[in-house]
Amino acid sequence: MKKGLKIAAAAVMVMLAAGVIGVWTMVYLKNTSAEENSTAAETNWRPQQVQDYGDTENPEYADAGEFIKKFHEFYNQTTGWERINDLNMPDQIARAEAAKAYAGHFIPLTEDPALKNDLEAIIMHADSVIAGNTETVLTLHRYFHDLDIAVNGYVHEQIFGVTESK
Repeated sequence: MKKGLKIAAAAVMVMLAAGVIGVWTMVYLKNTSAEENSTAAETNWRPQQVQDYGDTENPEYADAGEFIKKFHEFYNQTTGWERINDLNMPDQIARAEAAKAYAGHFIPLTEDPALKNDLEAIIMHADSVIAGNTETVLTLHRYFHDLDIAVNGYVHEQIFGVTESK
């Protein structure tokens, strides 16, 4: 009977050892696989494209209306039609920096107090995007959309009502 007990105990020890070795092997292989995958991801990583938005110190836009139109076109292309869910944030931040610079350039050249306030709001919202707030990209798009309607006569059935300019 003692011999049978010793054999059973030895069998249990072998199974426990095999289990420990098996668990250790699985953990090791999982970690090794994760390291290889992260290395592969790093080698396949490509930076997102960032456009050049011109000379913000000497704007190429003749007036605020042209600036508004071009920026509205950008936001239509990058955020319209559900593209808001797949933003290239480095590019959005670069565009927000340009929007801030151009809006600041046109504020002293603008006589309309409502448009001045809207340009100041663009600067404020651009700062939010620059700080990384992705939700504010949509707000900037809405400002440029409504301003394109108010300033340039852009025809569209939807107005968001975010601007003072009417």
